[in-house]
Amino acid sequence: IVGIGIIAGFLLLIGLFAYYRKDLPNLKDISGNDLGGSNRYYDRSGQVLLWEDFDAVKRVPVKDEEISQYVKDATVAIEDKDFFKHGGFDVRGISRAAINNVTGGGDVQQGGSTITQQLVRLTVKGVDNEQTYQRKIKELILSIELERSYNKQEILAGYLNSAPYGNVQYGVESATRDYFQKSAKDL
Repeated sequence: IVGIGIIAGFLLLIGLFAYYRKDLPNLKDISGNDLGGSNRYYDRSGQVLLWEDFDAVKRVPVKDEEISQYVKDATVAIEDKDFFKHGGFDVRGISRAAINNVTGGGDVQQGGSTITQQLVRLTVKGVDNEQTYQRKIKELILSIELERSYNKQEILAGYLNSAPYGNVQYGVESATRDYFQKSAKDL
């Protein structure tokens, strides 16, 4: 009976995965370029910035090596302390959030999202921002695929280049320039 239950549960999980995966986009680009960004205008030498134009999103993407290790470590510590240990999702976090959401154990709904899941929500079209269980399932599926396609450093850099930092600031470079007048590598 236990064996049949395990097999039935496994088949149900595969069916659920296939049902939700059929409508989801492929993961090609986690850079967040579809979020928008800044247009920069330089003088003839290409060295002096004359003007920067923003389209409701102030974002300056940078490479992984141009982001301070302190920023990376602080982000992982605050957002997802087990980032380097899990495969895209945190079973304990999702379970805790589900229990609190069902029992009303918290003031606000909780999501249990990892950095990988947040990156999916920020960069992949087709995953809406509604607080639904269907969205979490889609997010979970794409997070697993993202973890299989990219390494942890690429995922973290994608997140740091896409995350909102208040007002119109998206990405760590834009935020550090405006808030601290420094580049992300010098923070």
